[in-house]
Amino acid sequence: MKIQKTELAQKLNKIKGVVPKKTTMPVLQGVLVKEGYLIANNMEMTVKAKLEGAEDECFIIPERAFDLVSNLPDGEVDISVSAKNTITIKADKIKNKYQTMAPAQFPIITEQEEGSELTIEADMLLESMKRVFFAISPREYNGVMASMCLQADGGWLNFVGLDGHVLAWDKVEYDGKFELLIPRNTVEKLKSIGLSGAVKIKHNKSGAVFITEEMEIYTRLVNGTYFNYQTMFRELPLHTVVSRMKLLDAMTRAKICTEEKCPVRFELERGFLNLSLKGKATDYTETIDLQEEMPEALTIGFDARLVLETIKVFDDDNVGISFGGPKMPMLMEAEDGDFKAIVLPVVIK
Repeated sequence: MKIQKTELAQKLNKIKGVVPKKTTMPVLQGVLVKEGYLIANNMEMTVKAKLEGAEDECFIIPERAFDLVSNLPDGEVDISVSAKNTITIKADKIKNKYQTMAPAQFPIITEQEEGSELTIEADMLLESMKRVFFAISPREYNGVMASMCLQADGGWLNFVGLDGHVLAWDKVEYDGKFELLIPRNTVEKLKSIGLSGAVKIKHNKSGAVFITEEMEIYTRLVNGTYFNYQTMFRELPLHTVVSRMKLLDAMTRAKICTEEKCPVRFELERGFLNLSLKGKATDYTETIDLQEEMPEALTIGFDARLVLETIKVFDDDNVGISFGGPKMPMLMEAEDGDFKAIVLPVVIK
C-alpha cells in the first residue's frame, strides 16, 4: 500500500485511542486495514475511518508502529506485508519491520441491519454531548449511571448525564420516540474523534452506529431503563441570576487556594452571593453581585469541584440559579438555551 503520510497519520491518530491497552485478544492491539478503512476495536466499540487507496488491502498495523508513522517525514509511505505476517514500513530513506498478526483473527462489529435511524448535524450532537459528559459517572460497575441517555420524546431529543451528585440535561428539537443508553467511553470517543457534517445514527436494542462520510463508530448499548430525570427539574421558590464568568472566576480562585476536598459555602442575601471555602491551609472568601435580589436569605453548601465543573459547561453570560431550601439541590439554567443542571448540596458546619 502506498499512501501519503499525512493522511495515514491523521486517520490513525483519530482512532488509535480505541485500541485497548490490556486485552485477552492480542490481535486487538493493532489497527486493521481492510476494504478502504482503518479499523480499531475494543469489543465495546469499533471505529472505522475511510482511507483512500486502501480498498484492496488487508493487514494489521501493530501498536508499536503507531509512533513511527506519526513521526515519519511528509511524503509517500509504502507499507507491505509478507506471507509470514511481517509488515515493512518505508518512507524516503527510512525502513523498519514489525511482526504483525493475521487479519482474519480481527473481530469486526457488523452494521445494524434492523432498527431505526435519525440524522443530526455533528455540531449539534457534539455540543450537547459535551455539556452533559461531566455528569456521567465514571464508575463502570453502575452501567446505567455510566452511560449517557439519548432519549427522543415529546418533540425533543434529550441528552442526559447523572452520577448521583449532579444531573445535566440538554435538548434539541426532534420528532420521534426512543431511548438509547450510550456507554461513557463511547461518548468520550465521539467527542474527541472529530465528527463533521451530517451524522446518521442507526440503532436497535443492542447497539448503535454513528455514520458520517469519513467515519463509522459502532457501539454496544447499556441494558436497563434510565432514571425519571425530568421530574427532578421543577420550579423552585428561591431564584436569582448570577454572572457566569464572575462565579466561574471566583470558584477557580477558591479552588486554587486549597488542594483539599472542601465544601464551598453559599450565603445568598438580597443582591449578594458570599462564597467561602475553608480548609486546613486556607480560609477563602469572596462576594459576587447578583443580577436579581433573592426573595429570602439562604445558606447552603456544595462540593466545590462539582460547582466548578458545572458552571464551566454553560456558555451564557448569565446563569439562573434556584433553590428550594438549605438541604435541597441547586438548579442551574442557561439564560438563552435549554441546558439545565442540578447539583446536590453537602453538609456544612
